[in-house]
Amino acid sequence: MSIKKAKDMKKLSLILLAAMTVSGMLSCDHEEITPNDSNTALTPEALAARNNQKTNENNNDNGSGEEKKEWKVVNSSDERSDDEISVKINAGTVYQTIEGFGASDCWLGEYVGKNYSGKDKIAKLLFSQDTLANGALEGIGLSMWRVNLGAGSADQKDPMFETAKMAECYLKDDGKTYDWTKCKGQQFFMTEAKKYGVEKMLLFSNSPLYFWTENGKTYSESGEKSNLKPENYEKFAEYMAEVSKHFNEAGIPIDYISPVNEPQYSWNIDKDHKDRNQEGCGWQNSEVATLINLLNDKLGDQKTKIVIPEAAKWSATYSSSSVAGCNDGTLNQISEFFGNGDNSLKNLTHVHKVVGVHSYWEDKGWTELESYRTTAYNAADAAGIGLWQTEWSLLGDYGVIDEYPGLDAAKYIDNALYLSRVIYSDLVWANVSSWSYWTVFGQERWSQKNRFYLIKVGSNVSDNVDLNDEDVSTGGNWADNVNLYVLGNYSRFIRPGYKRVDMTCGNDKSFFGSAFLSGDGNTLVMVYTNLTDSKVRIKPQISGFEGNTKFLRFVTDETKKLERTNMSDGNMVIPAKSVTTVVYCK
Repeated sequence: MSIKKAKDMKKLSLILLAAMTVSGMLSCDHEEITPNDSNTALTPEALAARNNQKTNENNNDNGSGEEKKEWKVVNSSDERSDDEISVKINAGTVYQTIEGFGASDCWLGEYVGKNYSGKDKIAKLLFSQDTLANGALEGIGLSMWRVNLGAGSADQKDPMFETAKMAECYLKDDGKTYDWTKCKGQQFFMTEAKKYGVEKMLLFSNSPLYFWTENGKTYSESGEKSNLKPENYEKFAEYMAEVSKHFNEAGIPIDYISPVNEPQYSWNIDKDHKDRNQEGCGWQNSEVATLINLLNDKLGDQKTKIVIPEAAKWSATYSSSSVAGCNDGTLNQISEFFGNGDNSLKNLTHVHKVVGVHSYWEDKGWTELESYRTTAYNAADAAGIGLWQTEWSLLGDYGVIDEYPGLDAAKYIDNALYLSRVIYSDLVWANVSSWSYWTVFGQERWSQKNRFYLIKVGSNVSDNVDLNDEDVSTGGNWADNVNLYVLGNYSRFIRPGYKRVDMTCGNDKSFFGSAFLSGDGNTLVMVYTNLTDSKVRIKPQISGFEGNTKFLRFVTDETKKLERTNMSDGNMVIPAKSVTTVVYCK
């Protein structure tokens, strides 16, 4: 999907966004320039950007044969709104410290990295923190990259999977010989993430390797129990530690390993619908504890941390009674793993003191969003640990609720605004310190629109074109999507080390926002979401962030994609149905 070209650029007054710091933090220092003013003084980084002609080279081709137009800077001085919302920010009241915003390469990262000609441009969109000479942004600056540590369904060529969901593993079926040429496409994106300065790399496993499982498959037939044979626990732990060691020594540090994924489910297969099947394995809490103890020992002196347990639902982390769809023996995981019982892992050197959770299913409207997350936060806080949200996409089959029109009536922007709603809820009510989207890549199918991807792939990437049974693994076209840029409204500006600060934003959930302060106290980031059909005017009242400040604004809506819009003073307009990031700098 192309980005709308700026009209009559000669009439615009452009402001240069200063160079990024090593941490990826934006600076508001700037001076006015025009696109053709070659004598304008630029920072070294901006000058290099101009010399490298980034403005022209990065955005002309999206692999689909369509022109990919330039990210633009527009002037907002003509915006007017009669609606005004009170916003109060207290930068002196501090909550959680952010560790990263990310996404995963499941399932198509391997195939896009091997077979799609636009993979370099895609990597730039995902990872770059650079700013072009005209002040526009080059990418969404993810600070965490989640890499699927496959179980070998692609090596096995399992007929129960569609090709696009098969994954290789690095170990041959003799259980001894490693082949580091495997997962070539995934390794491409890992290398690119490292090159662009992505701060955190995480490996996650959905299933043990197929030749160590009870049924010789990467899906399970063991019900609520693990599919890993008891005699192979140590082997599996050693394998994960060895993969981590390999990449650490290769110059791509693995910061985290997540050994189990949604252990509450049995992960059997649907023989009639291959597209629904994927690698997976259930785990009892006791089985998770056994595996993590072994992995902790196998990691030795590596700096890699372990993240557990990628719970399928928020309620599974704190409820000791029945949770819909979840197996017995898999619940109450905050207490189980960070309490004082037999399954406690809290004293293990490599275990990161967080519980990883998926935001699926318990995200239907504001009531669920607040109640489940608040309860999980209270349980985690009592245990002295933090929370990560490690997977989400619009999985629930929702009708009309609150401001959402329902799946059938929803436009692409409606689904993207729901994404922002969930990010906000996880940050504010669950106090998560890390937030990750599920699948970066996906094909549009079954009238799902953009529910499951940031970047659309396939033979036809036009809007509302379903590629239901198409094998997209062999190559094709690609297109960006509004989901990508809504995530970027958070990921590009809220960098690791930023702290969430107190913010109140009106009394209506149709307009909401959150605020974050940089570690050095010099940058304040606010992300607003307007779900209504009307633009609103705000004038933030800020305390705890005194001194002369400058500010920048970036808007994502139905036509704008992280577009920078200039402002004349502290009064600003938040467009209808938009996510808007405002950056204040001292």
